[in-house]
Amino acid sequence: MGSERAFGLVFTVVFALIALWPVMNGNSPRWIVLILGAALLAVSILKPSVLRTPNRLWFKFGLFLGAIMAPIVMALVFLVAFLPIGLILRIFGKDLLSIRMDREAKSYWIARESDPKPMKLQY
Repeated sequence: MGSERAFGLVFTVVFALIALWPVMNGNSPRWIVLILGAALLAVSILKPSVLRTPNRLWFKFGLFLGAIMAPIVMALVFLVAFLPIGLILRIFGKDLLSIRMDREAKSYWIARESDPKPMKLQY
């Protein structure tokens, strides 16, 4: 969890961006949000301990959001990357891990071609 001062400064920037966004279209800024950002800046500089509870709540919200989003993102990665590759390999009959059952084989042991090297310098 970040410090209260950093929390206040980050949200000050967020409030400033929200307040000044209409200015890019030639409209007037959102004054209430700009005043809230200025007040938050003052609090984060002068007495950041006031922001301890909002900082904790924001941190817990981030953990909650991560617990929901991480499985969704991982499912999307699986569905977009691994599933199509697996289906393509299966269609073309590829067995990259050599795990296909061979009833004619006496053993699945792979004979070693060279003697093992010492484990002293592994990397």
